[in-house]
Amino acid sequence: MGKLSCNADNCVNNVGGLCSADIISIKGRDAISSSETVCDTFKQKGIMNALSSMGNTNYVGEIEQMFSDFHEILMTPEVHCNAKKCIYNKQGICGADNLFIYGPKATSVQNTECETFINER
Repeated sequence: MGKLSCNADNCVNNVGGLCSADIISIKGRDAISSSETVCDTFKQKGIMNALSSMGNTNYVGEIEQMFSDFHEILMTPEVHCNAKKCIYNKQGICGADNLFIYGPKATSVQNTECETFINER
C-alpha cells in the first residue's frame, strides 16, 4: 500500500491528516464514482470511539512517524476495499500508490469517500 492522507478531521483515527488505523475498509461495491464510496472505518472523535478503536491501531507506524522528519508518511494502514469497479482494487486490497480519504465535515461514515477511486469503465 502506498501513502494515505485524510481530511476527515472528526475521525478518531485522524492524526494530523494521517490515519492511525492498522486496517481501514473502503466500501462501495457497485460504486462508479468516488462519491459512492465510504471509509467504513470512520468513527467520530470521542472517548468511547477512541477506546473501541484501540484494537485497530497501527502502533508501530505511529512510533515510526513520531521519530521521522515528518516529510515522509510512514504511518499508513492496510486498505481493504470492496469497490469492485475501481482500477486500484486488487482482489480486495487497494493498490494505489497514494490514497486520499475525503470527509472534512464528516460526522458519520456516510460523509466520507475515497477520492482516489477511479472507475475501470
